[in-house]
Parts: sequence; C-alpha cells; structure tokens
Amino acid sequence: MSTSARSGDKLGYQPSLDALRAISVAAVLLYHMDLEWIPGGFLGVEVFFVVSGFLITALLVEERHHNGAVSLRGFWTRRGRRLLPALYVLLLVVPAITLLFYRDAAGRLGGDVLAALFYVSNWWQIFLNESYFAQAGRPPVLRHLWSLAVEEQFYIIFPALFVWLISRAGRNATRNVLLAVAIASAVWMAVLYVPYEDPSRVYYGTDTRLSGLLLGAMLAVVWTPWRSRGKPSRAAGPVLNTVGVLALVLLGWFFARVNEFDPFVYRGGFLLLDIVCIVLIAVLVHPSASISKVLALPPLVWIGVRSYSIYLWHWPIFIFTRPELDVPLTGWPLFVLRIGLTLAAAELSYHFIEQPIRTGAIGRYHQRWKDSRGGDRAKIQQAALIRIGALGAAVFLVGFGLVSAASDPDRGKLELQAAGAIGLDDVDPANLVDTVPDAATDLDPSVSTSSTTVVADPASGSDATTTTATTAPADPSVTPTDAVAVGDSVMLGAAGAMYQVMPGIRVDAKVSRQFDDIADAATWYATSGNMPGPAIVQAGNNGIAREDRIEAMVESFGDRKVILVNAKVERPWEAISNERTARVAARHDNVVLVDWHSMASSHPEWFVADGTHLRPAGQLAYATAIADAL
Repeated sequence: MSTSARSGDKLGYQPSLDALRAISVAAVLLYHMDLEWIPGGFLGVEVFFVVSGFLITALLVEERHHNGAVSLRGFWTRRGRRLLPALYVLLLVVPAITLLFYRDAAGRLGGDVLAALFYVSNWWQIFLNESYFAQAGRPPVLRHLWSLAVEEQFYIIFPALFVWLISRAGRNATRNVLLAVAIASAVWMAVLYVPYEDPSRVYYGTDTRLSGLLLGAMLAVVWTPWRSRGKPSRAAGPVLNTVGVLALVLLGWFFARVNEFDPFVYRGGFLLLDIVCIVLIAVLVHPSASISKVLALPPLVWIGVRSYSIYLWHWPIFIFTRPELDVPLTGWPLFVLRIGLTLAAAELSYHFIEQPIRTGAIGRYHQRWKDSRGGDRAKIQQAALIRIGALGAAVFLVGFGLVSAASDPDRGKLELQAAGAIGLDDVDPANLVDTVPDAATDLDPSVSTSSTTVVADPASGSDATTTTATTAPADPSVTPTDAVAVGDSVMLGAAGAMYQVMPGIRVDAKVSRQFDDIADAATWYATSGNMPGPAIVQAGNNGIAREDRIEAMVESFGDRKVILVNAKVERPWEAISNERTARVAARHDNVVLVDWHSMASSHPEWFVADGTHLRPAGQLAYATAIADAL
C-alpha cells in the first residue's frame, strides 16, 4: 500500500486516522485513571472498533478492486504479524511479573492467559460474571484483552463472509446486510440490557458490540472518495470541515458527559456514537477536507501509530501501580509515572517486536542463516539458541508460578500485603474464615474502602444516629460477638480492627469481590448452620448490588439480626446500590443499616489516595460503627 495520504485511486496511509486512534486511546487511559471529568472514556474502545472495521474492510475492497480477488491467507498472515507478537510478549511478561511480585493477582491468571491465546477473553469474562467496571482491590491484570478478543473474532470470521457476500450479491446488497446486522446488534444490546444493573454482559459480548465494526465496514463499502478522478472540490472543503468539527465536538461530548451506567449508552448510545465516528472518518479520508491535515499533529500520529501497544501495556501497568498501595505516589507524580511507563513499554514493543516481525525480520534471519557458512552459521545458531532458551525459561517460570500460586499457603497474606493498609501482625489468624467452598477465602488485613458511619435501626422507628468522631477512637469499646461478617476488600482491610473491637467475630472477605459473590457466601452461612449469631454484610462497593439479590439474602437469614453496611466508593453505582440497600433494610425489622457512606463522606482523611481503601483510623471507625450496630 502506498505511504502517501493521497495516492491516486488507492486509500493510502491516513495519518489523521492515527490521530483519531490517539484521541481514543488517551480517553481510555484517562478513564482507567478514574478521572472524574472523563466518565465516558471507556467509549474510546468503540472508536477503535469503528476505525478497525473501516480500515480492514477498505483493505479488502481495495485488494478486490485492483486484483480482482482477495487473498484471505495473505490477509490473516498480515493481521497475525501485526497483532500477535506484541500480545504473546505481553502474555509472557505480565504473568511473570504478576507471579513474582503481585501474587494477590495470580488466582485466575491461568484461565485469563488461555482465553487470550484463543481470542475468547470477552466470553471468558462473561462466563466468570466478571464486571468490567468493578475496580475495588486489584482487578484482573488481563481484563483489558476482552476488546482484542472481539476484534480478533471479527478478523477471523468477517473477511471470508464479506468476500463471499460482495462477490455474489454486489456492493449494494453487501451494504444493506452490514447495516442490518449492525442495527440488529444494537437492538440486541438494548434488549439484553437491564437498567441500573451491571452492564458487563452487553459491554463484553461480541454479539452486542458488532455495530461499530460493521458500520465502519459499511462505510468502506460505500465511501471511496480517493478514487475521484477530478481535482478536490473547493466548495466541498468548508462543508466537510464543518461536519468534521461537529463530529469531533460530539465525540468529546460522549467522553465528557456519558458514564458506564447511563441507560442511554446501551439503548442507542453506542449506535449513535458509531454514526458520529463514521461521519468523522468519512470527512478525514476525503481529499477535499483540510481538517485531516490539522488533526494529524506529529505527537498525535506518534501515539496513534503505537496505540495498540499503549493499550496492551497500560492496564497491567496501572494495576501494578495503585496509589499508596503499590507506589507511594498520588496526583500528578502518579500520572507521570504511569504514562511514562506505558509509553516506554509501548515504544519498546513497537520498535523491537512489532515492526521487525511485521516487516519480515524472521524471514530475513532465516535467509541469512541459509546463506551463511561455517563459523558465521554457528554464531547465528548460537544466538538463536540463546533466544529460544530465554523464551523457554520464561515459559517454565510462568508455568511453575501458576501451579505454585494455587497451592501457596501464604497467598492470602500476600494478597493482603498488596492491599497494604495495615500490617499482618494486627490480625489473629485463628479468626480467619476458610470454610465456604468458592466463597470464603484466606484472609488477613490489607485493603479497605469506606469511612465514617451513620447507624440506623428501622425497627426502632428512630432517626439514624451518627458517629461524629473525626479520628478513630483512642479506646474503642469492646463488643464480644459470635457474628459472621461477609464482605469485600473494604472489610478485608478493616479485619484487624474488627477483631480488636469485636472479639470472636468471624470475617470472610475477599479482594475484588462483587456483591453477587458476597450474597452467595452469606446465604451459604445462613443455610448451612455455620452462622451462630448475627450476620454482617458489606454491600455495593465493587459494582452494582441488585435489590432482588439483597432481598433474597436477607430472607435467607430468617429472624436473625442482620447488619447491612452500605457503600462509600467514588463510582457511578454508589448511589444506586445504597438506595437499594436502604429499601431492603426498611422492609425488615431485623435489619440494621450502617450508613457508612454518610459518615465516611465527611472524613476524607480516613482514605488512601484511591478514595476507597482505608487508613488505620478509618478501619477502626468502620469496625466501631459495626460494633455499635450490634
């Protein structure tokens, strides 16, 4: 393909599309940094889908136009050279780092790696009921590969179907089919979406995310202005530029105004964004539009060219650098560290892995070996053996670590140390729960996420009473109890304080636990005879808590006293989950609501930098609030 942006009747290289990729990947990175002013940054992935659908289909259309046929084998070979080397390196390096230094994240690593190798990461996460939007604790280090799986599935299946369809039905029919399937996918998303529940199923699913890829493909079928034989129209230029600017403004609006739990997103929002993107792409590739030259700033193009590597590496780097938990940084220093490491890793990947393989370095190496003799050939063989040995050692290290991680008796302590809020010596291991299959796990203090508390007893009919201490009590009262507490990393981090304030309590808490898992564990205790006293349940920190699940869990406790602790987490689902928790508590005389959110909101000093996990003073306040409710 030509390297010119305007190369006769070929599309040619379009630097403005790389600039659009740069804007999109920047939105994703900023979203994953939890910056409040870009709640819709996750939509950057959808822009990638539209651009990919357009460019891939344009390549197929151009090859068919110029050669009369399409080499699918050649297409898949080029895609493999472009995508797989960087992915395989990531799948060696990140698991190795995880197993050596971040064992708390190693629990499901084997399945995640296999899913990535077979391009089914999105369906694997749907199968595990993994929320894309839950961020408490340390999220899975390979979660972000879901989007690569969607694209790879598209690259494997779409080209053959497209070539068959356009060869037999023609351009117009192909356009209509692509449009119809894109709309059907968007409608299917709207049908499956349940308002104000976790939307991860429709977010991950290939079936619900085809609209962007297929509308991009449709644009490539119907829009080929680079084939125009005449000179670019001066009259068309201002119109195209105006439309392009408006499309960019709308794209910015999506990034700045939409959040992941907005029903609009899943009931036509993605489709509307796709339309905005194809309009913008149509402008950028038109010879008469000067906005493409304005957008193609060298820094943006540089980032866009490396956007694939940036996307691959940013997520594990962010997960390994949690503020005040993994690194003693917050704010701008943390921002600079994360972006610097991401760009450095992306540049190394692009320069030393992607480009050499993409341009045929392996073939040249093989040819050099064939042409060499004697000592030169021996040197080449020796260098190859060294590289193969290093690769084998890395594979062995990953495999050994995956096996040992599953059986390491200290893994629970390592998880808690990674959460890093309090020392392991503060917890009595005798009180750690390890009896619930697939629900309770090894514990120890580590991460916490909440603050102060308002305790309300609906049965008394009295107003909520608020704990007003601004620091942890110096000498908290002791409340012996036989209660069982079930929660997530918030409770896990406060476990030591809970044992101190409530001797005899049993704590079952886990990093990154979603409410459905909490409800399953709590229900198991209630129905298996393993809950002699009151029940304490943390609700809604890590993803939306469904009201029917809260209700069913509470009903499973019978007349037993139940303490529900609501959420204090700076995420869009906080208010929804807390409203549902309050409604359930108000319907049951045996339920006491600990309004952790109200008390915690006035004590930012109790939190570490992520605004979720607790410092020791916050942990003690959390434990004291629960003890008061008992």
